[in-house]
Amino acid sequence: MYVKECPECNRRSYSANKKSWICPYCGENLDDVEAIRAKN
Repeated sequence: MYVKECPECNRRSYSANKKSWICPYCGENLDDVEAIRAKN
């Protein structure tokens, strides 16, 4: 699982892959934000 932090609203979102990623909170496109492996 991967995590990205939205530069627009500063909230974290999680996904199983790094493909097309839209912030579920504000709708910002996060495709250019680096994904980090989420810790278990």
